[in-house]
Amino acid sequence: MKYLLIGQPNVGKSSIYNKFTSAENIIHRVEGTTRDWHASKIKGLDYSILYDSPGVIIKDNKASKIHFSKLFLDIDIFLYVIDLKNNNDVLDKQSINELRKFNKKIILLINKDDNLNQKSQYVKSGFEKLFYISCSHNLGFEKLYEYFENNDQGNISTHKIDYSLAIFGKPNAGKSTLANSLLGFERILTSNLAGTTSDVVEAIYKYNNKNFKLTDTAGIFKKNKIDNSSINFEAIRKSLNLKEIIDLSLVLIDCTEGFDTQIKKILKILFNQSKSIIIVFNKIDKITNKDAYFKETKLIVKETFSQIKNIKILFISAKNKKDVMQLKKIIFNKSQEKNKIISTSKLNSLLKNIAVQHPHPLVNGKAINFKYAVQISNSPITIKIFSNFPKKIIKSYKNYLINKIIDKFDITDSKVNLIFSATKNPFY
Repeated sequence: MKYLLIGQPNVGKSSIYNKFTSAENIIHRVEGTTRDWHASKIKGLDYSILYDSPGVIIKDNKASKIHFSKLFLDIDIFLYVIDLKNNNDVLDKQSINELRKFNKKIILLINKDDNLNQKSQYVKSGFEKLFYISCSHNLGFEKLYEYFENNDQGNISTHKIDYSLAIFGKPNAGKSTLANSLLGFERILTSNLAGTTSDVVEAIYKYNNKNFKLTDTAGIFKKNKIDNSSINFEAIRKSLNLKEIIDLSLVLIDCTEGFDTQIKKILKILFNQSKSIIIVFNKIDKITNKDAYFKETKLIVKETFSQIKNIKILFISAKNKKDVMQLKKIIFNKSQEKNKIISTSKLNSLLKNIAVQHPHPLVNGKAINFKYAVQISNSPITIKIFSNFPKKIIKSYKNYLINKIIDKFDITDSKVNLIFSATKNPFY
């Protein structure tokens, strides 16, 4: 069974959604916090999906003008949420009358009934059910969940996720446009206004028989421009929390703005904790002398982040299908290398050759011996090296080892971490 929470802005739809699902949609007193629809299974049930939607007022046969109106055809039951404290019910009645034209069941959820007095100008007649609830006092949800339990039926296609990626960047870089292009349909609301995406939006696309979970994130503003109590603050916090969970971080940069200080900060955060990164420069169609721009930009990136020499850099136009297909192929190839394992024997053979050809400088007149190396993680790739003087390894030599490992094992778009340990190798 598929349920859609719908109603005017700021009536508590996202609070209800969060109560019944494992999701954590952003809740804020400011109207318009939810700007796109979200979906998740209802906790504890097998066949019930709950959809959250932006606040809307539907009237004058304009339901089809709503950007998520295609959902209406797939929904079984509308959960129309009403603020009990709103005395003006004209707009709600207009919206409900428009929804009735879809010939779907409509259930009324009367929110903010803090004492469960169950007094309302709405009557049960004409509705499948009516429930009084209070999100702030956590009241009335048992009866609504019981209704969901009794109607837990239908078919749910569970997609096995083969690879996950998220798009990060500054506001108005074209993240949602790129996401829609990768998905192949207009899933996410786009606008010329910065900050249109105020929460993470997830969707799945299929490519070469693999399922890719794509997340569009909120634009990351400069810290000094963010109010800690604002929607943007919550959206950015939630977006950045994804970096360690997903398989690939796409950092999208507006070509017309270039590689500025804010982008450097974003990239530094993601580079240190993401499993894998690709830098994508968008809106290349707006650059006149492209060859000169390519050369200059690559040089700036290389000089600014010398440790990311193995990171792929792409120049695209998110609106151009050809460019997006190229990116899709690259993402697919990355998914094939998801669990890259470096052979322990080959790793130790490389380490032995390096120690002979280019040994570490002496420490207090003594040679540093690298006894053994083993990969202990692949997200990001982390290698543990046993040594007699682990704390004395100089930074330049550590970087030298990393570069050799990257070149030898063809590691791309991923950071390589080295951990030096004095622990005795169990194989000696």
